[in-house]
Amino acid sequence: MSVVPFSLRSTRWYFAGFALLAASSAQASSPWVSAGDLAARHHIEVLQSQGCLEGVTLSWPISWAALMKGYRLARHSLPEGETERCESQHAAFLEKALRQAKQSTRGASITLGVANQEPLYTSFDTQVEDEQTSQVTLYGMGDRWAGRLAIGYVDGDRDNEYVRMDDSYLAGIVGNWQLGVGAIDRWWGPGWQSSLALSNNARPIPGVWLSRQMPLAPQSPWLSWIGPWDLQFIAGRQEQDRAVPDAHVLGARFVFKPLDSLQIGLTRLAQWGGEGRPQNFQAFWDATIGRDNGESSGFDDDDDPSNQIGGVDFRLSLNPGDVPLGIYGQFIGEDEAGGLPSKRSSLAGIDIVTGWGKGSQRFFAEATETVAGSWFGDRRHNVMYEHSTYKTGFRYHGRNLASTWEGDAKVTTLGVQQFFRNDVTVSLSLSRATLNDEGSTRAVLHIDGDEILQAADEQDITLAELRIGHPLLGGRLNWLLSTTNEAVVTYEKRERFTAGLQWTRDINW
Repeated sequence: MSVVPFSLRSTRWYFAGFALLAASSAQASSPWVSAGDLAARHHIEVLQSQGCLEGVTLSWPISWAALMKGYRLARHSLPEGETERCESQHAAFLEKALRQAKQSTRGASITLGVANQEPLYTSFDTQVEDEQTSQVTLYGMGDRWAGRLAIGYVDGDRDNEYVRMDDSYLAGIVGNWQLGVGAIDRWWGPGWQSSLALSNNARPIPGVWLSRQMPLAPQSPWLSWIGPWDLQFIAGRQEQDRAVPDAHVLGARFVFKPLDSLQIGLTRLAQWGGEGRPQNFQAFWDATIGRDNGESSGFDDDDDPSNQIGGVDFRLSLNPGDVPLGIYGQFIGEDEAGGLPSKRSSLAGIDIVTGWGKGSQRFFAEATETVAGSWFGDRRHNVMYEHSTYKTGFRYHGRNLASTWEGDAKVTTLGVQQFFRNDVTVSLSLSRATLNDEGSTRAVLHIDGDEILQAADEQDITLAELRIGHPLLGGRLNWLLSTTNEAVVTYEKRERFTAGLQWTRDINW
C-alpha cells in the first residue's frame, strides 16, 4: 500500500476525514482480487477444493472476470445432484464480491494508516506500510480496460522515498491477454505466511506485464491434459540507489492444473542490466538461456549477465468428508545445474478448513527455510537472494522481494484464521524463527540506499501476530498487533511490540 503526512497529533483531523466520507457507499475498486485480500483468497481456495471453481489460484492478483467464468463453468459441469455442495457461505461471498466488482466502474478511494514503527514481517494479508501513511486514488474501468491513479505519502525512518505512486496502473485486454503498465503487488506461490518467489513483502516494482485474462484449458486433444493454465511475463526496474543502479527485474510464471485437485507453478526471475552492465541482445540472450553461472559459463566472477532464481511450487486441494484440505510446497533455486534449479530454498505447509459457528476457519502449519541447499542438499549461507554482481540482492528499497523472513532463515509458523459472515476477519499466528543463520551479511548498500530489513546477526525469536479486519464507517479497518520475545536487531534495534492500523474507503459514482 502506498501513501499525505499524518501524525498522532493530528487525530482530530484524521477522524474528521472518516466522518466526511461515511455517507458514501464502498465497493470493490479493482478488476482483480489483490494480493493481500485474505478473505477473498480463503473463500476462493475452499471453492476450488469443493470442485465449485475452475481455474488456478497460485498467482495473485486474479481477475474477477476469470473467477466469474471459472465459477459458472464449474457449477454447470457438476451433476445435478452435486450442485448443493456449492450452496455455501463461500459461494455467497464470491457471488456478492462479483456483483460489487461489476458495479464498481469508477470512483475514488482514500487510505489512512499509522503505526509505532515500520512492520518488519508481512503475510498474505493487508497491513499498514509504515509509521504514517496516506493515499488518494482515482479509478475507472470499462469492458476492456482498467486504470488507477494512486498518489501517496509515507513518512518513516528507513525508506527515503516519501511521495509514491505505488498501486497505480493502466491495463487493457487484447484477445485473451491482459497487457498492463504500473506498480501492483504480486504473490507467486501457495504459502499463507510467505513466498519464496514474489510476495507483497516489498513495495511493488514499476514495470509492464503480460498475462492471460481467462486461464481456460486448451481445446486441443493433444494439450487438454494441461487443464486450466496461466502464463505471466513481467519486466520492471529497481531503484537507482543500489549497487547496480536501475537494474531490471524480469519474470515469467506458468501455472497449470493437470488434475482437478493439483496445481503446479513454474517460476523464473532475473535481475538483468542496469547502470554499468551490458544490456545488448547478446546479454539478454545469455540471461534467457541461463548462461550466467560465472566461470562454468565462461564469465569472470563479476561479469555474469544476470542474477536468477527459479523453481516449482504446487498445491494439492482435497475435500475428504467435505472438509477442505490443502497440501502445498515451494522450492526455489538460487543457481542452476544441469538445466535445473540448484541451491534450493524450501517451503511446505498444510491447511484445513472448518465451518464451526457463524463463519469458517482455516488452520495452517507452514515451514520455511531460506538457507540455500536446505532440505535437499549441502547448506550454503549468504547465497539465497544474494549475488556477486547485483550486490544489493533480490530486494527493492531494502525489503526482500520474496520471503518476509529474508535469506538464511529457518521458520515454523502455526496459524488460525476466522472468517465471520459479517465481513469480520481475525487472524492469529505464532512463529518460531532463526534469523540470519550463522550471522553474516553479504549485501552491499549504495551510499544513499535504503537500509536492509534483515537481522544483523543470528537471532532466535518467537513472533506472535494478531490481525483483525472489519467494516467501519463505510470502509474497512485493518489492525496489526505483533510482538517478539526479544527485540530484533536489523540496522537498528527495533521495539518488541508493533501496533498499527489502516483504514481504506472506496467511493463509487
